[in-house]
Amino acid sequence: MAVYKFKLFIEDNEDIYREIEILSGQTFEDFHNAIQDAYKFDKKHAAAFFVSDDYWRKDQEITLREEDLPLEEEEIRKGVSPKKLMSKTKIAKYIDSPRQRFMYVFDPAVKWAFCIELMKILPDNPKGTYPACVKSIGNPPKQYKQAQMAKGELTADQQMATMLNDPEIADESEIYKAIKNDTVGIDEGDLNHLEGEEGEDVGEEEDEFGGDDDDMDNDDDNEIPEDYGHDED
Repeated sequence: MAVYKFKLFIEDNEDIYREIEILSGQTFEDFHNAIQDAYKFDKKHAAAFFVSDDYWRKDQEITLREEDLPLEEEEIRKGVSPKKLMSKTKIAKYIDSPRQRFMYVFDPAVKWAFCIELMKILPDNPKGTYPACVKSIGNPPKQYKQAQMAKGELTADQQMATMLNDPEIADESEIYKAIKNDTVGIDEGDLNHLEGEEGEDVGEEEDEFGGDDDDMDNDDDNEIPEDYGHDED
């Protein structure tokens, strides 16, 4: 049985890529699982492969879930071919070119898109285990943090904290769930409470210095020492 060696990368980012070897007789579901493992994704969302031409234009769809098989009215009107199921479709069925290409889309809400290209057709290694990720270049992206930023559902502060890998941000999957349930944000009561605390802090600082600016200008004894507010070494 032949072994297909594929290179895959996230669309518009070829610097981070993986090479996966898989048997011609294995299914697209096997390929899906190998991609998820290679990029450390969680396999919790819908996914689909699309047979593509040299320009990455999508054609035949091979979907993960049976519930996604029925075509929508618009797809029927456009004459889209019936979808295939990953678990019942062998990869060899859609290898028509030495450089066969596929698109792989994961999580419809965010649409992680991967470009896949056949690199080589190799003889089977009886001692090999397939599918296998044989080359890994670059750290995989954070599945949920990247997803939130792609959807534009993080505030500017949250995006900055995300890029800096702020440890104060809660577990990625929990944030993602909160965003999808529209629970992210500060309500007006909490905001008013925070503003009140800030006002109290300012007042306390003014009382601590005592007097007004004119008193400080006219009295050298009121000069603030240079080491005021700093801890001793």
